[in-house]
Order: sequence, then structure tokens, then C-alpha cells
Amino acid sequence: MSEVFSVLLHNRQRYEQGKEGLWFSLPTTTEKLQAALREIGISTDNPQDFFLYGYRSPQKRPIKLPRDMVLSAGMDELNFLAARLEKLDATELTELNAALTSPQSDFHNIGQIIDYPENVDFYVHLPDVTSTGQLGDYYLNRSGMVDMPEEWKAGILLPRFGLHIANTEHGVFTDYGYLVKSGDEWQRVHEGQPVPEQYRVMAYPAPEILREESKVQPEAAAPTKAPQPVTPILLNGQNSAERMKEITDRLETGIQELFESERYKAYLTTMSKFHSYSFNNTLLIAMQGGQLVAGYNKWRDDFHRNVKKGEKAIKILAPAPFKAKKEVQKLDAQGRPVMGKDGKPVTEVQEIQVPAFKIVSVFDVSQTEGEPLPSIGVEELTGSVERYGEFFKALEQTSPVSIGFEDIPGGSHGYYHLTEKRIAIQEGMSELQTLKTAIHEIAHSKLHAIDPEAPAIEQADRPDSRTREVQAESVAYAVCQHYGLDTSDYSFGYVAGWSSGKDLKELKASLETIRATAHELITTIDSHLAQLQQQRQAQQEQPQAAPLEQAAEQPAPDSVFSKLPPEQQQEMTDSVKAMLQTLIEADLKSTGEVSQGTKEAAQAQGFTIAGDGTLEQAKAPQEAAYRLESGEYLYIQTSETGYDYTLYGPDYKELDGGQLDNPDLSLAEAGKEILAIHERPAGTIEPLTGDGLDDFLEATEQANAIPQPQAWNGIDGLLNGKPFMPEASPADRAAALIELAEKNAPRLGSEERQLIVAYAEAVDDNDKVIGLINRLCEQGYELQKGQMDSFVKSEIESEIAVANAKRQIAQNPAAEPVVTILWSESPHLKDGQQMPLHEAETVFKELDSARRHDREQPGYTGHWYDKTKFRIDFTMQGQPDSYEGRQDFGDGDGSLIQHIRGYHEYYAQDESWKNHVLHHKGPEAWEADKAQRDMLLHEFIPYMELHCNLAAMEQEARRPLQSGETLTPEQTAYFNAVLDYVNECRPLLNQGQYQLPEPPKLTDFDQSLQDYKKQIEAELEQEAATAGLTVEEYVASDYEAPAQPNFSIYQVPPGPEGRDFRYRSYEELQADGLSVDRKNYQLVYTASLDKDASLDEIYRRFNMEIPADYKGHSLSMGDIVVFRQDGQQTAYYVDEGAEYRQVPEFLQESPIKAAEMTTEQNYNMIDGVLNNAPTMGELEAMVKAGEQVSLLDVAEATKAEARKSAKTTQRQKKPSIRAQLAAAKEEQKKQPPAREKTKEKEVGGRE
Repeated sequence: MSEVFSVLLHNRQRYEQGKEGLWFSLPTTTEKLQAALREIGISTDNPQDFFLYGYRSPQKRPIKLPRDMVLSAGMDELNFLAARLEKLDATELTELNAALTSPQSDFHNIGQIIDYPENVDFYVHLPDVTSTGQLGDYYLNRSGMVDMPEEWKAGILLPRFGLHIANTEHGVFTDYGYLVKSGDEWQRVHEGQPVPEQYRVMAYPAPEILREESKVQPEAAAPTKAPQPVTPILLNGQNSAERMKEITDRLETGIQELFESERYKAYLTTMSKFHSYSFNNTLLIAMQGGQLVAGYNKWRDDFHRNVKKGEKAIKILAPAPFKAKKEVQKLDAQGRPVMGKDGKPVTEVQEIQVPAFKIVSVFDVSQTEGEPLPSIGVEELTGSVERYGEFFKALEQTSPVSIGFEDIPGGSHGYYHLTEKRIAIQEGMSELQTLKTAIHEIAHSKLHAIDPEAPAIEQADRPDSRTREVQAESVAYAVCQHYGLDTSDYSFGYVAGWSSGKDLKELKASLETIRATAHELITTIDSHLAQLQQQRQAQQEQPQAAPLEQAAEQPAPDSVFSKLPPEQQQEMTDSVKAMLQTLIEADLKSTGEVSQGTKEAAQAQGFTIAGDGTLEQAKAPQEAAYRLESGEYLYIQTSETGYDYTLYGPDYKELDGGQLDNPDLSLAEAGKEILAIHERPAGTIEPLTGDGLDDFLEATEQANAIPQPQAWNGIDGLLNGKPFMPEASPADRAAALIELAEKNAPRLGSEERQLIVAYAEAVDDNDKVIGLINRLCEQGYELQKGQMDSFVKSEIESEIAVANAKRQIAQNPAAEPVVTILWSESPHLKDGQQMPLHEAETVFKELDSARRHDREQPGYTGHWYDKTKFRIDFTMQGQPDSYEGRQDFGDGDGSLIQHIRGYHEYYAQDESWKNHVLHHKGPEAWEADKAQRDMLLHEFIPYMELHCNLAAMEQEARRPLQSGETLTPEQTAYFNAVLDYVNECRPLLNQGQYQLPEPPKLTDFDQSLQDYKKQIEAELEQEAATAGLTVEEYVASDYEAPAQPNFSIYQVPPGPEGRDFRYRSYEELQADGLSVDRKNYQLVYTASLDKDASLDEIYRRFNMEIPADYKGHSLSMGDIVVFRQDGQQTAYYVDEGAEYRQVPEFLQESPIKAAEMTTEQNYNMIDGVLNNAPTMGELEAMVKAGEQVSLLDVAEATKAEARKSAKTTQRQKKPSIRAQLAAAKEEQKKQPPAREKTKEKEVGGRE
């Protein structure tokens, strides 16, 4: 592999020592990179010291990558980039350098540069043009785009001409030539995606000297081991269930492999650090080499450390309970089942929480870099005897039984006495051994306290002696590890023998017992230690009492009285005031002023000190703050109804708050009441006064302030490519993603959140929603500015509108094209505004005319043009498609369709454009350009014009129907026919049929409406008979003959009218003089007929295996089954004993009445065209008034008069409009398949 570019690899320690790094060329391999890392002293022991310090590229083939962008990228990403750029030829590389060095560069990250090879046509590049004069010369003399006599060219100033061109097409000049965007859409392929496996090379090498695992014998000291590298579990499952099974399988394997001495110690060491974790997670962390783990955001937000690039996460399990509804027995207040009237228990549906787990990602401290970690855990117990004494006292308080010392014969360190319930420890041992023995025996007392004299049944669950020792010793080891006690003398060589022969369930139960006990001990010891340490500190701070004479000689110590517990302060009597007065006098005598400590003491007792040094009762304070025994804080302030309060954690973060509506309480009394409400022990609380109160208020303000947006790494990385709530609605999924993004800190404003949800509902694309959330979180605009970025808001609203338009077109194949305003300079249009095509046609024409008229007025100073970017979504040739363009209102282009036609007619005939395409893209591109414009001019534009004509017909027909004016039956039928003609023609047009049926005319309705209805009825009867159906069945099947044999079931409808026919045998009907008349039955089911199906099979199926979509009752006596096959139909009566009888009379009578009703209710199926020509009398009146009239109107009026005078003349009968449209549909089916959809955009200098 040849060098594409190089980076300078460096080691932070070597850099601080003034040593040089190593230049390393890319692309490369893992082996070469590891060799280079070893050379600069980087391995798995110190990955945090690795960084990039420089960038360079070969002089013969320079690549102007931004240095900062390179140095912040990962090695895998840079290797992939180098491999991609290696394939560029010299011309493409020069164009890339021009784009990289452009003042308005489009490249903001490495991923965009990686995508450049797919986007070489995104720019038009003139490498030899670097100035306005050269650009003017190129266009005038070399491009072939300017056709004028040579003598004219001499008069053109080239720099000014070139500047005009550059400004018009937004081109830029660079050291690598002139650059302008071609209009092609940027193809995002690799940006934001993981680096493909074959280009991943980053792997830290092992250290030069590999340390073997220590294999110490019992009682031997183990050497200090280097931390093992983290080895995350790699999951390959395709879904969450598969990955969860992988995790559980690994856990089972891990348990079986655990019981080897060193592995077992490593597990216990991990457990000591993660004692609050479940057994499964403790083992998972140990298996993957974790030492201190936390989530990605926790490392960043709480510890100010970042996960290093390329690190793979450690997998653990996290609770993910979900709620489900379950039917359970209803219980009364006493917990007894509630019985119903039928004697059966009553049930109810309850919502229960189902426990479940999900796989989550955490990272070990060795996988992060940043600020040093704060001290965690407890300090090692290697200090003074006082510390050992304190710890032993905590153990005594933790132990469930008493602990004593004695001389134990036989060399034992200690024992737990089952019957006497006590622990004995060998006296005279070292303090360290004493503590370790005490922990071991406490574990026994916690785990194995069963009376040996108890009945056998009570001792059944007690583990054997070997298991008891393993458990106690394991707990002791983990607790000692947690507190830093030396554990080098522990050995677990015997666990292999103990574990052999035990099943997985038993081993796991023992390990969970060990973990739970260690966790309980550590938590309890921590609590007692904290109390003992507080007591020790309080004693150290408590001053010794001093005689008043000594107080007179020196100032009292600061804050003596403020250190006293509030209970003692409140119980002081008048002697407190006398003592305070003595201290004040002592202060004045020695220094001339009252000390701060005396002031605070007086303030704590509710006094103020006057200027002459006398004590006065202080006014009731308006606020107070207390430090609680738990380390939390309580802040109280007065309000109109009592007190407002807030509870803060030790980190000054808000925990809870509220109001206490009792103004009669003092601040101190209110504090006690609040602590009781929140179940906090009153204990010892310390009031914060003076500077202490000010510092506290400042700290809470800073801790709870809305943080400025930090570097945002995105939420897509947190999902690890896993599906996120696939079953949820887009809005619910978006809300959950927002919550995930703001898990650690608010980053979005309310308007941004609402827009994200609207965007999610419109696009229903998880990746796009995540991209938007990442973008807004990284920007943090609304939180900083108080409102959304107007540009971003407009952009997103346009995207929402486009998505809605695409969905509307996709869901409705008969829809009129929809026009979306992507952006506009016109004050009359809003970004994202939508309108149907016919409305946009009118609006664009009016806005173009108005702007042109405005600018022609004297003194006009406004915009010359209002540029407007638009998009049309439509269905053409049966395929959803779109068209984007830009119209400049005021340019005189006219309506939207006129603009599109004029635009493409211009470029279809423009020789300069032809030369440009030939020069830059070649003859094939020019032929494709011609073909595309030909399609747009001769197919797309007529298609849009037809849609506008249909819309105009619809408006003209709807107006009289909705105006309330009196219409004749013929006129009403005609206008309804117009509306339905439009509805029928739109899908035909969208499917590619541009020769629509002949529109109806009002003259089609001159004959009697009843005659026309009869014509339609006759047509329906004939078509139904040809199809082998009744008219009702034919109408229900959308006027289509069945494609295959079928059957129908008819039943007598419910109600009193059908009681004489329902569930009766055929003979009973005959006996009562009744017949099987079609009018007495209704169709309830129709389905295809299998060739092997029989009447008996249908009877069985509709009694035993009733289809889900069947709405009738079980097939019974009195029902009718009609078979249709081979062009024939036969009706059968279900008779007694599930026998069938043919009933041809059922099919004899055609339900004309039903057809009439259907026809009358669907007059909009009668087709028509508008014919609102004025009468001859109206034309004469217009002429007399001096108005001009059309010869065409005169001709139409003359024809109308002639028709009126010849009413009795018979016209040749023609098919109804309904029949004509049906024929058009049949013709549509014969059309060839739709061609591939086009995506032509408006391009070229004129736009």
C-alpha cells in the first residue's frame, strides 16, 4: 500500500519528556500499526497516553485535509479515509482539494470526506480558473455558452463579467481552481456509519513483558499484577432475544470455569468493588476484566472522562420491567374471592409489572481518559491503632452476636459458637489478623446460625461443612478487599475440589449467597464507620471549657456556639445570654471589635449585637439552611402560607421539595416537621449561618443551573444498532428517545421537543429522528436563546411537510398532485406550506404578476425577485414521484406550470447549455438530458394540465350544488355526474391514461331522468347476468365479474318481518303459501369456491370452523347457498336434516328496485362536462350594453335554441357515462407496465 497521507503518532509521557513521535503512513494494517505503537511505547498498559500530533501528505499528491479534523479522528476512520482517497484520480483529487480549501467548505467531519468518491459530480470544477478574469474568459471564449460576434466580445470587461457569473451561480475561487455546485444531491453513504471491518486496524499491542498469572501456594504472598486488559463479550445475535441467550450461555460457562483458584479470587475481588451489583453482573464484569465500570454518560458527566475511540463496551444486564394486563380473581377487603350471581368467582383485569432484563453497555476505567478519578471507597486500614479500634468497633456493631477474646487451643484463629450465639477470637493476634478473623466469623454467624440440636427437618437446608467454610472465607476475602486489608495470604485452591460434582443451580445459589452477604456486611460496616468517624470529628472540634477570666484575656474561638446541636441551643436559659454578653465584652476589651465567632454564636441563639455591644432579640429570620446527619441539606424560607422548602443531596443537587402550610411554627420547628414528613431522622442537624449560608446558596445555584451544552456524542451510539421500541407509535418512540437524550441533563426546549415528535410522526424513520435529536442536542439553541433557531425550524417544518405529502400521495392513488413550499422569500408564503396543484397554479401566477407590477412602480426599492423553492409530489404511471424546482416571482414566468414549461423549453433549445453538458459530461449525458426534458414537456406538463382541468371542473360543479340555488333534477344529476367524473378520472390519469373518456354534457340530460335511470338499470342487469351474478352482488363486487368460481350465503335478516321465513323447512313454506323470494333475504358472505368444495363441506365449515370475517349466524335451515361456476349459478335451500334443495325461483327475479336505489344514491357516477354557455337573450343584452361577446358563445347559444325547438326529435342512444368509464378502466388494464420513475430537478444557470 502506497502512502496517501501520514499522521504523527505520539506518547504523552514521551512528549512531556521532549521526545519525538513517529510518522506513520496510511492506509495500513493492524500488524504495522501495532509495531509502530510498540516503538513509541504504547500498549494495553497505557492506552490513555496515545494521541495524534501531526498530519502531512506527499508533495506529489497533496491532500488538504483539515489538521484539527484529522487529529480528532480515530485510526480506523483515518485508515478507511485513506483507502477511499487512494482510488481517486488526479482530477478528482484536485477537485477535492478545491472543496476542502473553499472558504465555504461543505466538509465538517471525516465521514463527509469519506463519502466524497460517491459525490465527485456534486461540483463543477475548473482547475485552471483561479480569478474573475479567468472565469470571464472561460465563459466568453472557451465554454461555447456565449454566442455573439467576436468584435462584440472585445468590449466586455472580463473580470466584471467573471464576477457577475461567480455571484450568480455562487461559485468560489480556490488555489485549486474555480468551484461551483452542480445541483446534484449529496449522497450520504458512509457518514455516521461504523467503519467496515476490513478497514479496522486499531488494536493496542500487549506489553513487551507479559506477566504470567501468579500461581502462589497458600500462605505465599502474591506479586502485584498489572491490570488485565478489558475483553468485552461480543454478541452476534440478530435481535434482543438472541443476544440475551448469548449472555446467559456465557454466564453458565463462566460459572463452570470460575472455580480455579486465581479466577475465583479475581471474581471475589470484582465482587468487593461491585458488591451492590447482582451476581450475574458481578460475574459478567469479572469475565470481561472490568475494574471500575460506568455508563458512557456517567463517565462524561460525573467524572469528566471520555470513552476512548474504538473501545468496545462491556455488556451487563439491567432491569427492564414492563407492564402487562392479566385477568385475576377479584378479592374483597379481607382478601377473599368475590363470587358472582352464577356462583363462580368474579374476575377483573389488573395491570401487573413483569420482571425482565435488557443488555446494556458500560465501560471500564481503563477504556476512558480525562480528569483523574476522585478517591473512592474507604482508605486502607494500615494507619494508627485508633483506626483499627474504630473499624473493630464497627464490626462489633455489625455482628449479630457478641465478640470476645480468649486463648483458643489448637491454633485456631477464632470460631462461632452455635449454641451460645457468640464469636470467640484468639487473643494476642495482630490487629490485621484480628479484623480478618472477625469478618470470617461474622459471616458464619450471618449464614449458618442454625441450632445443631434442632430437629433434622429444620437443619435440612444447612450447607455441609466444606460449603460453610467456602462461603465464610469468600465473604471475608471480598470484605477485606473492599476495605484494603492485605489478602495475599488467602488461597482458594480447594474450591475446585469443592465445586466438582455440584450442579449449576447449586453453584449459582452459593455464589449468590456469598455476594448478598458480602454486600450486607459492607453496607452495614460503612454505615457504622461513618457514624464513628462523625463522632470522632465532633469530639476533635469540641472546645474545652475556659474560665471567664481567660475569656476576658483572649477572643473566644469562632463559631463555638454554632457548633452545638440545635437541641442544646434551644434548651439554654438566661445564662446563655449572660455568657454571650461576657464574650462580647471580652472581644471588645482585647481587639476593640466583636469577633465573627461571637456574632455567629449570638445569631444562632436568636440575638443581634447592637453598635454599643448590647444583645437584642433578633427579628425572625426569613430563611434557614441545615446540614443533616446523613450529609444532605434542608433549606427553608418563609412564604405567605407558611414555609417553602427544598431538600438537597450532599452534592447540592435538588432531591425533593414542597410547602408546609403552618405559619405558626418557627423555622426550627418547621424543619423538624419537614424531616418527619420525609422520614429523615432528626438526629444532629447543623445550622448554616453567615458565610456558611451564603456559600451553601451559591453551591446549590451552581449545582442546579442548566448546564451549557457539552460536547454531544449522540444517542445512536447508546443504542448499539439495536431496534428501539419497534412496536411503539412514532410519537411514543420519539418521546422515549428524547428522554434518553436528556437522561443526564436537559438539552432541548419545549418547542424543539414538539417539533421532534411531529417530525417522527411524519417520517416514521428511527434513524432520521435520532439524527434530528442529535443535531438539536448538539446545538442546544433553544435552551441558550429561549427560542428555536428559525432557520432550523423552517428546514424541519419543510421536511415534515414533504413527508406528509409523500405519504398522502402513496396512500391515495387518486390524489391530485401536492405542492410544498420548501422555502420562499415571498411574505405571502410560509416554509412547509402545502396546497393542491391547481391552487398553486393560481397562487404562483398571482404572486409573479404582483411582484412584477410592484417593481415597475416609480420609486420601488423592495426585492427584485422573490425566490421560491418548491416540490411537487404526484403519482405518475402508477408510481409515486416528485419534482423540485425554483421560481422567482417577478421574473414574468407566470403560473407554476408555465414556469416549468418555459424553463425546460429554454434549456432544450439553448446551445450554451448543450455545449456545457457535452463538454463536462459527454454525448450520452446530453442525450439523456434531451430525453428527460422531452418527457417533462410532452408528458409531465400535459399530465399536470389535465389535473388542473379536472380540478376546475370539480369547482364549477360543486359551486351550484353548494350555493343553495334551485336546480332541476336534470341539473342536479348533471353536476353530480361532473363530480364523479372527476373522481373516476383522477386514478386513470395517475395510472398513465391521458386520453380520458369524453366528458358528459348538460345536453345528455335533456331526456327524462327516469329514462336515463332505466338505461343504467338495463345495462346493470345485462352486465350482472353476463357475470353470473345478481345486480346486488355485481354492485357489491365493484361491477367486476368474479375471476374464479365462488359461493354466497343469504339469510333472512333479523326483525319481525322475517319471522315467517326464518328457520323453516321448504315444505313448511310451501304449506303456508310462501315462496323463496330473493327480496326476503340479504347477502351475508361471499368467498371463492374451491373446486373440491361441496355443499356438505360448506355446511360443516360454517358450523364448526366459522371464518373470522363471517358475520352471519351458523348455517341453518332456511338459509340459501348460491354456487357460481362455469358461467352458471345455482341456488340451494338448506332444508331439514342439513339436506339441500335446489330453488331456481331464488334467482328468477332481478332486484330492479335495489338497482334503482343504488343508482339514485350514486348520481355522481353519471359523468359530465361543464356547459354553462349564456343564452341568446343574455348575449343580446351584453351586446346592447357595449360588451364584446365570443363567436363560440353565439354558436353554442344558437345550438341550444335549436335543441329546444326540436324537443320531440329522437337522438341516437349512446352508452351511459357510467358505461364509458367502465370501458376506460378496461382499456387501462391493457396498458403496458409503468416505466421507471424520474427524478429530474431544475438545473442550469437560469434558475
